[in-house]
Amino acid sequence: MIDTHCHLGSSRFRRDRDEVMARARRAGVARFVEVAYDLPTSERSITLAREHDDMWASVGMHPHEVAKAPEGAFEKIAALSEDPQVVAIGEVGLDFYRDLSPRDLQREWFERQLALARKRDLPVIVHVRDAMDEALERLEQATPARKGIMHCWSGNAAQAQRAAEMGFVLGFGGSLTYGDTSLEEAARTAPDDALVLETDAPYLVPMPKDTKRNEPALIARVRAKLAVLRGASEEAIDELTTANATRILAPRAS
Repeated sequence: MIDTHCHLGSSRFRRDRDEVMARARRAGVARFVEVAYDLPTSERSITLAREHDDMWASVGMHPHEVAKAPEGAFEKIAALSEDPQVVAIGEVGLDFYRDLSPRDLQREWFERQLALARKRDLPVIVHVRDAMDEALERLEQATPARKGIMHCWSGNAAQAQRAAEMGFVLGFGGSLTYGDTSLEEAARTAPDDALVLETDAPYLVPMPKDTKRNEPALIARVRAKLAVLRGASEEAIDELTTANATRILAPRAS
């Protein structure tokens, strides 16, 4: 399996990151994607990826963070995106649920980072909350050539089909195990080539929520739920989602 979205650089993993990664490997995780959300985590993701052969990095500015971005942050992220450890721009997008940044500023940063992804020929990792139709419209108008991952998919089945038709894949994580019937229907009916697994660790612990901290090893619970929903074996889901993640994220030969 590939955990296409985790935050192992979080302080919640400071004391036992190596043990957490070892557990994940034993559980079948073959690769981790360390996803950034601001300038410091963009730098950190690259550092971690340099330390671990089975980790890829992203760089980007989360919509929550754009209002706090220091002067020159975009230019610094653009420079970091040239590092060979970086396989994606993200996480970027729109979040109209908490509105921690003004919506027009979120839109501006989203467009600029989509343009950066096109320039660098990198996929995007897209965060969307309470803004799915607008986000999909903007992606249809300005989608990067290499598409990307719709992180923590929260849309309905029709929106999932719309994203898949553009060439995006849908990231399913712990929220898939929470009993949301609309989300389950999206996971059940999405095309095979539009499915990837993620954890968002340390967030979104999969059911039965027997720990306060999510970690990549628990991606196996998401795989099991997706297998049930699609009437497939866990091995088939493993093979399918790994192939999809590799197709979207694997660095291109220089």
